[in-house]
Amino acid sequence: MRIASLTALVLVGIIVAAFNLRPGVTGLSPLLDMMGAEIPLDSVFLAIIGMLPPLLFGLSGFLTPRLVNRHSAITITLVAMVLIAVGSGVRAVLDSPGWFLVFSVIALLGMGIGNVVLPPIVKSHFPDRVALMSTVHVGLLQLGTFLPPLVAVPFASVWGWRGSLLVWAVCAIAAIGVWIVLAVVRPSPRATVRSTVVGGGELRRLLRTRRAWSLMTMTGLTSFNNFILFTWLPLLLIRSGFSASFAGSMLALVAAIPLVLGFVLPALAQKLRTAAPIVVAFCVCLAVGYLGLWLLPQAAPVLWTVLLGIGISTFPLALTLITLRSHDAEAAAALSGFVQGGGYLLAATGPLIFAFLVQSFDQLWPAFAVVLASVVVKFVVSFSACRPGHI
Repeated sequence: MRIASLTALVLVGIIVAAFNLRPGVTGLSPLLDMMGAEIPLDSVFLAIIGMLPPLLFGLSGFLTPRLVNRHSAITITLVAMVLIAVGSGVRAVLDSPGWFLVFSVIALLGMGIGNVVLPPIVKSHFPDRVALMSTVHVGLLQLGTFLPPLVAVPFASVWGWRGSLLVWAVCAIAAIGVWIVLAVVRPSPRATVRSTVVGGGELRRLLRTRRAWSLMTMTGLTSFNNFILFTWLPLLLIRSGFSASFAGSMLALVAAIPLVLGFVLPALAQKLRTAAPIVVAFCVCLAVGYLGLWLLPQAAPVLWTVLLGIGISTFPLALTLITLRSHDAEAAAALSGFVQGGGYLLAATGPLIFAFLVQSFDQLWPAFAVVLASVVVKFVVSFSACRPGHI
């Protein structure tokens, strides 16, 4: 194949892989009430299903670089797509909450591997177009976050909740086809694609680097709030008197804001000396959105949702900073593994803590106190995390 054709094929591969990294998470939340009518879902299930995405994403951050070293980024991305398809497809036809969680683990492990392996693929195959390709990568990831909750309930009204979930398994199967072709033709990277294992000397170096810790904390606390909202925003709105359809549309809206901003932030981050002012503004929006959802949910639910969506838009910015603050593809893989690995493990505590506080107290203030405290910490670390220069 010609170089231009191979480059286009890699671009298509990045697009379809990035799109499949979130539907299994955001396409599920609006359906939980509907699922509960057929399958007994208790508070423990809700806590675990909310905790699993960041937990598996975090573990993948430390596992993926080792897999890439042993095989290749293209092979591992293909494996990730297979895991997503199998896990998403099988769990949709099961009646056991326990087995649903088991196959959710398989799907989420694939998504977590994809999270970590795509940034170095972008860096290695498009080293002179990092900002543009980061926009494509982050934009399609956010599209895969935004679209599923918007259509989950309408799909379920036609095909049932199982059919609604199976749609995303079909999308992953389509991605498998593209990555099988890539695995066969093996396009050569334009920069080194070898991934540094997050362990040993490299781990010690990152542990001594304040900016790496700051970026990991900022990313982790962003995901901490992301997964709380992905799990609990529809349920909180339903408990406030809104319909499941409206709650699903608000979850789609909260995911749509990062989608829109994801097309702007990579280029903006590359032009600005520091992205700290952006993060500060987003922190303010997130805090105001939480206060409105807590104290006045009926007054302006769309406004609170928009502010929350702006607030969690730090995530596409953080993904871009991982690539921009790395001097080559190997460093991008190492930093991606450390930041996303540690960050997602931190984020895994969010849905669990929030669920425990919501279920344990008659009032919501302890749960909202925790998320507001997380916003304050993110505000503090953002100045170090966004400082210019390679990490």
